[in-house]
Parts: sequence; structure tokens; C-alpha cells
Amino acid sequence: MKNPIVLALVALPALTACQSPAQLAQSAPTWTAVYAVPYDVMASCLVASETLPWTKVTPFIDSANRRATVTVTSATGSALGTYDIRQGSGRATEVSYRSIYGGPGTSAGGDAFDKAKRCGNPA
Repeated sequence: MKNPIVLALVALPALTACQSPAQLAQSAPTWTAVYAVPYDVMASCLVASETLPWTKVTPFIDSANRRATVTVTSATGSALGTYDIRQGSGRATEVSYRSIYGGPGTSAGGDAFDKAKRCGNPA
């Protein structure tokens, strides 16, 4: 009886990992936070933090609107997470993160949150 449950738990992440970045962008953010760094500095730092041998990181910087999007996908192109970065007034930059592993109220995106905190609170 345990085998079907284990199979379902193993298959669920594989099924959700097939989302495209566009599909992921329509889900609710997993978390949102505000940092006191410019949006482009935050985007550059997140790109550097997310770049791994098994991921592809695609930044899009819109300097006219002072915002950026950093999309993290698997090597095959399946969405893993997306950062939406918007410059507010002064140096306040809002970062929202969407994860394939869960939305608001979940522990998904904890690693991404730690990376954003390191980028947004430089020592």
C-alpha cells in the first residue's frame, strides 16, 4: 500500500517541473520582500547567486520602468522559479518570487529568499 503513495510523491515534483516560465508568472508569489538596494544591483546579484551547472538563469532588465525579471529554469527549460524585481521610491526595491514547489503559506522558495536577503542586505 505504501508504494502508490511513494510513487505519487515522487511523480508530483516531476509533473510540476514541466511548467513554462510564462505559466509560472501567472501564479501567486511564494514570498515578497523589500530591500534597500537598486533593482539592477539586486538583479545582478540574484543572477550570480542562482547560476549553477544544472540551471539556466535568464535576466531581463527594463531600465525605462526600473524593473527586472530573473527566471531560473532547469537545463531542459522547465521553470523552477522567477524573481520579479521592481524599484520603488528612493532605494526601496520590491522582490517577489514564484516557485513551482508552492505558493503563499508554504516553505517553498526558502533558498531563494536566503539569496535575496544576502543580495539585499550587503555586508
